[in-house]
Amino acid sequence: MNGAIAIFVKTPGFSPVKTRLAVTLGQQAAEAFHLASARTVKTVVQAAGKLDTIRSYYAVAEQAALGHDYWQDLPCLWQGEGGLGERMAHVYQTLLKSHDFVLLVGADIPQMTASELLTASAWLARDEHARLAFGPSVDGGFWLFGGNVSVPHALWNGVTYSAADTGAQFFNKIRQLGEIKTMAALCDIDEPEDLLSLREALLKLAEPLPAQRELARFLETLPINFSQH
Repeated sequence: MNGAIAIFVKTPGFSPVKTRLAVTLGQQAAEAFHLASARTVKTVVQAAGKLDTIRSYYAVAEQAALGHDYWQDLPCLWQGEGGLGERMAHVYQTLLKSHDFVLLVGADIPQMTASELLTASAWLARDEHARLAFGPSVDGGFWLFGGNVSVPHALWNGVTYSAADTGAQFFNKIRQLGEIKTMAALCDIDEPEDLLSLREALLKLAEPLPAQRELARFLETLPINFSQH
């Protein structure tokens, strides 16, 4: 069995990134965080790939940014046109053509661990049944989706994204496709206060990767008061 993990990224200078963070921290700091977080997620994904037959990819939002210096260290594919559902569908179905299962993750959950990704991978690699993996976000979305089965296009677009119940909507739709393994709920980073929770989560990791330690130190350079948490 061979799998794929795609990290969804946007490219500073081509698309606005972390706009809610930018309001408080400034555009430069928000972009720096996005890139630092994406690098950390890449390191976690690669750590999982070294222990299993999983190939890592960047799913890049902008076609013009494919091959950009930011994304040189993994193979890249374009997310495609349309909203988030359209783009996830495109990446998932594209990779499923050449892999036995596919995992999609965001670039703003750098506290995820290789162990969690390997757990999802092991579940999906058991191909005697249609299987899916789902990682809920604390804010009501989801940080991970994976599957070893084709997902109808209409399902991806039948969800209201960026809503308080996006994750629940998506989960209720995919449950018809096969057995689902639900992963731990993690906090993605949208608001400045989320950075406080992220730093705490990074510091609590039992076996943090060097990149995760480095990101925790980077967070302390941002214009935010960590003493309030």
